[in-house]
Amino acid sequence: MTIALDATEAAYPEPTGTGIYSQQLIRALAASRPAGMSAEDFRFALCLRIGPYWRWGRRKSWPAGCSVSPVWEPWLPPRPAALFHGLNQRLPRRSYPVSVVTIHDLFPLTSTEYSTPSFQKRFTEILQDAVARADRIIAVSNATREQLLQHTSASAGRIRVIHHGVDPIPPASIEEQQAFRKQVLGLDAEERFFLNVGVIQTRKNIANIVLAAARLPSYRLVLAGGDGYGAEAIHALIGREGMRGRVIRLGHAAPETLRLLYSTATALVFPSFEEGFGMPVLEAMSCGLPVITSNCSAMPEVAGDAAVQVDPRNGAQIAAAMRHVAEDASLAAGLRERGRKRAATFSWEKCARQTWQVYAEVLRAEN
Repeated sequence: MTIALDATEAAYPEPTGTGIYSQQLIRALAASRPAGMSAEDFRFALCLRIGPYWRWGRRKSWPAGCSVSPVWEPWLPPRPAALFHGLNQRLPRRSYPVSVVTIHDLFPLTSTEYSTPSFQKRFTEILQDAVARADRIIAVSNATREQLLQHTSASAGRIRVIHHGVDPIPPASIEEQQAFRKQVLGLDAEERFFLNVGVIQTRKNIANIVLAAARLPSYRLVLAGGDGYGAEAIHALIGREGMRGRVIRLGHAAPETLRLLYSTATALVFPSFEEGFGMPVLEAMSCGLPVITSNCSAMPEVAGDAAVQVDPRNGAQIAAAMRHVAEDASLAAGLRERGRKRAATFSWEKCARQTWQVYAEVLRAEN
């Protein structure tokens, strides 16, 4: 049996949320199999859209049992596949016996504030088409499930919620932290900083994080992410608030850099306006870093009682939470302990097992 997976985002050299999900799920699916099925009983065809992704994907090392192919569009010769899984909110135009699609978020459908009109139009067309044609829809959170029911034609009977996983991140040693502070961040040994991980864009609420940090002059702010929609206005705000000397912009951070950041920061500040899941929350928790996040969207579902939750539109509340976590050692210690326990309940192996269950369910229904 051939299972075709859209591995396009997994091929990207600097993956973020959907790319990390695609990479990790492919790895975990290839490493596991349902009871009674051997590795010889199935193969994975990793489909890549033509262009740079195809070039990146062909150079990438994939798990055993996976072969690389162009996305199987109608103009290509037909190839046998029992099931196609769109890992990034889209399905190819070619029809398959059964199809599954993973939906990560719907922010272009729910708000006009977080992307351009042209992006909103294109995204909506792609997502609505995938939702209409998929036999099963995997939502990465209950929050995403509720948005699907509200904003698309998806029926509750076709949706299955499967959370992301996280690989535990081992904290850096004191020596590693000291070297990272000095050599990469340019900080003195005693300087402390708050961290945000993710694209610098309106939806991530970076502006309110900057304004909150401005109220705490003893602390620096590190932004680990490239520029996205609204970044120009955020950079201008940093200048107007006199924060250029206190904000450190790293751009996209590689996994090893993230490990050092999570080990060294005072807290992750992640009060995003809207997230389908919010992977940095789990990553930080797994490394023992206290987390401050939003009280809305998917963040309470992911963080549980292991983070400080704030109103993302209330800058004073964000600043107060930052000060509280930084100055209350008992609170920070409790967040570290609860965070590690919380993160341990999410794994890519569990994500893969539940995904196999969706495959089995939809294939049984087809037969």
